[in-house]
Amino acid sequence: MNKLLQVKKISLEEKKEYHFCHTADWHLDYNQYQKKERWQDFINAANECTKLIIDEKPDFVIHCGDFFHHFKPTPGALRFAIKILNKYKEANIPFYVIRGNHDSSRAQAQRYGGTILKFLDELGYLIYVQDEQINLSDNITFTGVGEYGQTIASKIEEVLRNNPLDNSKFNILALHGYLQGQISDSIFDITGYQLASMGFNYIALGHYHKQWEEAENNIYCPGSTEQTSMNDWGKPDKDGFFKKSGYYSIKTSLTDGKWNLNIKRKEFNVRPKGRFKFNFDDTSSIEDIIKNANEFVKKHDLQDAIIRFDFIGELPSGKQHLINFTKLPAIKKSNALHIIPNQQVSGILPKKGKSGISSQEALIDIIEKNYGFKKSGTAKWLNLMTETISILGQKTISNQEADEVKAIYDLITEISDEISESEMTRVKLVKKKNVSKPQKVSTPKKTSTTKKPVTKSVKQSNLSQFIDGGE
Repeated sequence: MNKLLQVKKISLEEKKEYHFCHTADWHLDYNQYQKKERWQDFINAANECTKLIIDEKPDFVIHCGDFFHHFKPTPGALRFAIKILNKYKEANIPFYVIRGNHDSSRAQAQRYGGTILKFLDELGYLIYVQDEQINLSDNITFTGVGEYGQTIASKIEEVLRNNPLDNSKFNILALHGYLQGQISDSIFDITGYQLASMGFNYIALGHYHKQWEEAENNIYCPGSTEQTSMNDWGKPDKDGFFKKSGYYSIKTSLTDGKWNLNIKRKEFNVRPKGRFKFNFDDTSSIEDIIKNANEFVKKHDLQDAIIRFDFIGELPSGKQHLINFTKLPAIKKSNALHIIPNQQVSGILPKKGKSGISSQEALIDIIEKNYGFKKSGTAKWLNLMTETISILGQKTISNQEADEVKAIYDLITEISDEISESEMTRVKLVKKKNVSKPQKVSTPKKTSTTKKPVTKSVKQSNLSQFIDGGE
């Protein structure tokens, strides 16, 4: 229903000055990273925000949605929410809330007797404004519209058709949603200019988790009180860590028929969050890369923080698997609450491979330069590849050939995974000492008693020659 309601009046009807606070996106009950500390962080942030607001003693508070992270909050989250809301109640500060997409969907808001916000409203802990306009006093109106995605503009117009604005009053609009230009790929069909042209004096936004302003149109978004993803992390301090969240404190006064605005952002501390990038290339040895990366992590470690490390670089093709940054000692011993390692290691072909040489020439170059094989050993590798491709290219493969292919790939995988360039010399020496006792390639036992053991074929002979050659 879109009726003009006298829900809550501020005590002084003839008051010409008002003070209110604007917050949003508390996301209570979010258990980020499955850590109880993060669940508590969202409660703590809402508490810190509340302490500062109550100290200001505003006339009222506007919350622009996503009060909870789930539309069915846990009993623990609900209990903490009531404790926080009761502080506003005891301070006689009306707390107005609109629906965010996390509080409930549009459909859920209309079913089963309403949302959890409606429940808290009926208990007297907050005032739930659901797509309607209400009078807060004789001089101030509040229009609240929940999350409607791309149809938000038509929903606002629907509310205003039933409740035209009185331009002599101070008119507030609260929304939960994105505007065009707020995010790079926004497809939403309303702009700040459109909203400003509707005649509102202050437009309060929620949904976008970073602080965002379009001051020329009196549009403000405080951002979330805690951050639900790395995309929410704002501008870091000099040490690289983001440590603050906030809300808006607004004072307005009527002078000579015009409403004047004084808007300030108030901030409070949250858990530190930082993102750091470590770059490397193939000009350094793997040992040096690992050593430098470990020192980099130590340098940016911070007690109880949330840290993302991006390890980005290039190594010669075939060597990418030799580095695993997640196992750095500094990461394992970190004092941070949570570390997010992101490893992006791309393989590069030899330089002359970019000038149009054949794929076989490129393979030879990789095998010789990256794995230290001589030309004779390289030829054997290529023979193995050719034979394998030939077998796999047939329409049917015999059991014996299938076993041979498996044996070939088992050996290639074993060699590729376990032998680094630094180990190659040692392996060659071992092979020379044991040249009189070539190792046989074993195959899995057959479950069927009718199958004969695999005999040594021409392909396996080549494989044995390759092992014995050790080049």
